[in-house]
Amino acid sequence: MYSIMKSWKYIFISVITILCICSKTYATDSIVKNLGFESGTFSGWIGYTWLYYGTDNGAVGTTTSKVQVSLPTSRRQVIMTDTTAYDANTGGLLRKIPKGYRYSARLGDEIISSDGKPRGWEQSLQYKLSVDSTNSLLIMKFACVLQYASDHTALQEPRFKLILYDKSGNTINTCSNYDVYSSSGNVSGFQTYTPSGSSTPVKWRNWTTVGADLSAYKGQNITIEFMSADCSGQYHYGYAYFVAETHPMYITSKYCSGDSVATLIAPEGFVSYAWNDSKGVSVGTSQILKLTKPIEGATYSCNMVSATGCQVALTTIIARYDPNAEFNFTTIDCNKLTNTVQFTNPYTPTHGTFTYKWNFGDGTISTEKNPLHVYKSSGVHTTSLVVSNPPSLCTDSVSKIVETFYPPLIGISGDSTYCPNNTTKLKGVGAYRYEWSTGSKAESIEVGKDVKIWMIGYSSKGCYTDTIRLNVTQEPDWTFKANGDLIYCAGGSSTLTAEGAASYRWSSGQTTSSITVRTPGQYTVIGANPRGCEKSKTFIVVEDPLPQADFSTSRSTVDTRHNTLVCSTESQSNVQYSWNMGDSLTETGSSIQHTYNISPTIMEYKVVLTATNENGCTNSTLHTIDVVPFIPNVFTPNSDGVNDLFAAGFDLEVFERNGTKLYKGNTGWNGKYNGRVMDNDTYFYLIYYTDKNNQQKQLKGYFTLTK
Repeated sequence: MYSIMKSWKYIFISVITILCICSKTYATDSIVKNLGFESGTFSGWIGYTWLYYGTDNGAVGTTTSKVQVSLPTSRRQVIMTDTTAYDANTGGLLRKIPKGYRYSARLGDEIISSDGKPRGWEQSLQYKLSVDSTNSLLIMKFACVLQYASDHTALQEPRFKLILYDKSGNTINTCSNYDVYSSSGNVSGFQTYTPSGSSTPVKWRNWTTVGADLSAYKGQNITIEFMSADCSGQYHYGYAYFVAETHPMYITSKYCSGDSVATLIAPEGFVSYAWNDSKGVSVGTSQILKLTKPIEGATYSCNMVSATGCQVALTTIIARYDPNAEFNFTTIDCNKLTNTVQFTNPYTPTHGTFTYKWNFGDGTISTEKNPLHVYKSSGVHTTSLVVSNPPSLCTDSVSKIVETFYPPLIGISGDSTYCPNNTTKLKGVGAYRYEWSTGSKAESIEVGKDVKIWMIGYSSKGCYTDTIRLNVTQEPDWTFKANGDLIYCAGGSSTLTAEGAASYRWSSGQTTSSITVRTPGQYTVIGANPRGCEKSKTFIVVEDPLPQADFSTSRSTVDTRHNTLVCSTESQSNVQYSWNMGDSLTETGSSIQHTYNISPTIMEYKVVLTATNENGCTNSTLHTIDVVPFIPNVFTPNSDGVNDLFAAGFDLEVFERNGTKLYKGNTGWNGKYNGRVMDNDTYFYLIYYTDKNNQQKQLKGYFTLTK
């Protein structure tokens, strides 16, 4: 079954694998490797630079030899890679890479030295082309930027040159050669632009396509050279961009089996086309001519003119092209232990020629008509053939399944060692079908015991291998350990650790040897040795609640007279209680009594209870006990050395009942007022002091004086 497919054009040398059966399509042109910088490099190109400059009046003062350079060079021979870039010296109107291309080469640049001169550089690029019927049409695309020098002679000005040489180095006299100076008034197509900040205009030519007919040089090597130059006066620059490609030098036809319209395609690269039929009648003026009622055997000609005035005339005869890609193949007898297949395409063209593209399905290709191919593996291969029929675009393609059988390449894949309590999968490779010692005829089997396995591989045509044997054994046991705390305290964590494996996989998703657990539950770790055998360990992790640590105190303050504190908490089973009394002393038990030795500099005691359960989980609570001044309620100033001063050391005021202030000071009241001991009675006091928070406090009360 045939179908018509669209034509295409190669941009890179490629191999097309056709997986459909017998499809018709159209042929392609061949190209020359990296002529158009398709690789993004200068591969295949040779670069040269030299100096040629003198005085402003044109006298040559300095020249150097033409020297080959390593490519690319700094700004003088450079690959352009940005397809969106425009040249600033043309007002941003000239693309650095023409549409439809990924790369171009720039030859020269506006390189200005510190003294404002471009130094009079000249540079070129050369490519050697072996001409044949597939590339005898050379298409060159160039654009040039030449700074205008009105006071120079032509030979002094910036310059761009395109020239072809034959195998002996002689110039090929073809109108595709191009040589232009910045002031050349007789060359059309140039535009003028004065860059910002400069008073010197630039003459620039947009991308121009030139075609050269190389048919007369088939079988020869020619040289393509592009050259650009600064002015010899050193003040003006000149540079160019270009790409190139090749095509066959003939009119291409698209009139294939099943087509009702014949399409004639003239070579590209020309600015005008004039088609005529066999009677000389004009029938078209574009590159492509479509004939809705084609007549086989009719003659058509096309006269073409390039941008440089080159004229080429080509003639073609209408013919229906019908390539046939059907092929036969013969597999060498398997008993000869070869893996060779002979492919044959028995058809010959009725018009034009046939070209062949074989894809053998193993990563190798061939362009022979009847290739002999050696496969490096046994098995089934999808082999494809594309037959092209130049000068038409018609092609045909077909693919077939080819089986090869080479006993030395047939065997058993898979691990011959299995893990304990597991199996290993063994697979036959390279044959059409298999027979195992287990009785299975499947491609693969599973084995879970120590046994000697054998297998025989067969081709679809009955060829078979010798018996292939394999010993299957169990992997030796290995040590896998796992440990960790199964109980952790509330708010804490537990670390679980495994060891002895090559890799680890936890039920929590981690793959490290250790994990930290903060949630109770079941955790499983699976460890695998280098062979992949696995062992597992499961942990049940429990969170232990913290013990209760609240406690009560007999008082919230202490003083020098009332300095005993009783603390107690509700006792829990299997819980130990430890008290830090805040004075460097400790107590134990659920209920304790503690007496403080109060210092005048101490303002508070922080009492901390720590409760610890049987699993070591701890909880603690803190109470603060303030230290306050002690004021006696009886005062006996009788000079017996006991209680003779009231509230010594405090900022004190003492009043009698009627409000008379009897004392103010901090040394303590001796019971006298104006030198006389006061009567036995009740008196009132105000005491001022600073508390633990450095806040001023007032303490008021009364006491009884007794002599």
